[in-house]
Amino acid sequence: MSLQTLPKGLLLDFGGVIVNSEKPANWQQLVADEFLALVGSEPMVSRDRLIADITAGAVAAGLWRNAMSRPRHPKELDQRTYAMDFIAADWPEDARKTMENHYQQLCYLVSSTKEHRELREGITELLAWCNQIGLPVAVVSNAMCGQVHRDYLAEQGLSDYFVAELYSDECELRKPNPDFLHLGAQALGLSAADCWYVGDHLDRDVLCGVRAGIGGNVLMPSPGSAKRPYTVEVTADLVVATPKELLNEMRKYSV
Repeated sequence: MSLQTLPKGLLLDFGGVIVNSEKPANWQQLVADEFLALVGSEPMVSRDRLIADITAGAVAAGLWRNAMSRPRHPKELDQRTYAMDFIAADWPEDARKTMENHYQQLCYLVSSTKEHRELREGITELLAWCNQIGLPVAVVSNAMCGQVHRDYLAEQGLSDYFVAELYSDECELRKPNPDFLHLGAQALGLSAADCWYVGDHLDRDVLCGVRAGIGGNVLMPSPGSAKRPYTVEVTADLVVATPKELLNEMRKYSV
């Protein structure tokens, strides 16, 4: 399919495409305090230890995610493993039991707190235009806790624009696993070749599109995107700065 023709479906990443994100400087402390309030009198490590291990866990998970851009079919790091092995691996057993009882809440807190999210310029207009012309849209995104993303889209009044929302923690695989984009296309009743995919990383998104045989690979770099950890021998079919620019390009193809 040429990029001179509109796709039959549009697949969007969440972070970097629908939203830009910034990390609050004290997010670890905020998570620790909310988690300690949540568990109350249950056995726990000290606040300082909790903050240190939340920080270490985030760094370790980031390195793991970079490494997982190399395999062809990576799985997602599940929430229990993140909490129990990346944060609480060396805690006393009674504190580990507390974490095991609450690891889902911890992951929600981490995902919701460590990113301050704002909608990207033109995303609402892009979604409204797709809805107007009958072009189905789905979210296909790596996520520690997809529920945080679902809640954000609902709060912004955007949920109804999406036929489906697919998140890696729920699907148990992560980009650049091509099966993830195939699932997104299938949710629209289409093949990957009938769709465009829009992401903000060469090493996860564009590479995933190439592996999946996507019809159109669109790169939308974001100021908040993580730095590329290594060279990936792929190129995008189209590079745009914002959803607004993508909308303008798609309108050209629809004439």
